[in-house]
Amino acid sequence: MTRALDTWDRFWFRDVETSTLALFRIAFAVVVLAWTISLAPGLYSFFGDDGVLPGHPDGGLGSWGLLQLSSSAAAVTALYLVLLVGAVCLAVGFKTRLAAVVVFVCLVSFARRDPWVLNSGDLLIIVLAFYLMLAPSGAALSVDRWLQARRQFWEFPRRSLWPLRLIQVQVSLLYFFAVWAKLRGETWNDGTAVSYAFRIEDLERFPVPGFVTDSLLLVNLLTYGTLAVELALAILVWNGKLRPWVLLLGVALHLGIDYAVRVGFFSFAALAAYVAFLPPETVRTWVYQLRDRTARSPLARLVPRVDPVEPEPRGEP
Repeated sequence: MTRALDTWDRFWFRDVETSTLALFRIAFAVVVLAWTISLAPGLYSFFGDDGVLPGHPDGGLGSWGLLQLSSSAAAVTALYLVLLVGAVCLAVGFKTRLAAVVVFVCLVSFARRDPWVLNSGDLLIIVLAFYLMLAPSGAALSVDRWLQARRQFWEFPRRSLWPLRLIQVQVSLLYFFAVWAKLRGETWNDGTAVSYAFRIEDLERFPVPGFVTDSLLLVNLLTYGTLAVELALAILVWNGKLRPWVLLLGVALHLGIDYAVRVGFFSFAALAAYVAFLPPETVRTWVYQLRDRTARSPLARLVPRVDPVEPEPRGEP
């Protein structure tokens, strides 16, 4: 019993370097910033009083949001600008905890104002924002770190693993239930689902060659291959030796999907979440390599280069 409790405690709560968390914060903030910018063309049409949904949906406590108070043009503009500033602050790590809360509240407020314009990618962004709101994401590679301990800027203080673990579990469950839902239909079982997806003209981003969509063999390989990759991302990603290859397959899958089909920001949100699986020592090495290559830039001169004593690796997150 004691051994099981120790394993559970180590899985969730052991301390790790914050290099991985810092990289995830930056990657996720870039996705949120791009998502926010993409709202601009239809901002008032989707979320304003004079848009496609004049009133805020009435769903009880489950529909709360700041635009419930007012969705006038001024209110929508103000919320949009706050989200934009919050995403920038989150990316650079300025008042990071507050920025994460602001981003989460703004995302939820837009989502609750008009839930019918969202897709699974938008919902995934909201879930990841919630996890980041709970994490000490400004502990490293942030303006907060620079203001508090400039000479220790390039160090990565150790913090509890559990926020990153929540993101990892979210990714695993996402793919597990995606496979579960697909296998309950017909086209994924008979191997033709990908062909149908590539033929939806309204969602087409770039054309897929006809020899792909017309070949039963290729369509079967792509359909069953998609299921295999998603199942690997749900299960085999937890194996340390297989993890890099599984994540690479996931990257290839999402880049392929985003090339052919307009799926909003789902692929980018998923790829940002993959960062949570990167070993802290690997991320630390990347950061130091980037620092050394940009050592002569004006920005780099603001941060003293003090090489910390690198701790012994304690395994992957």
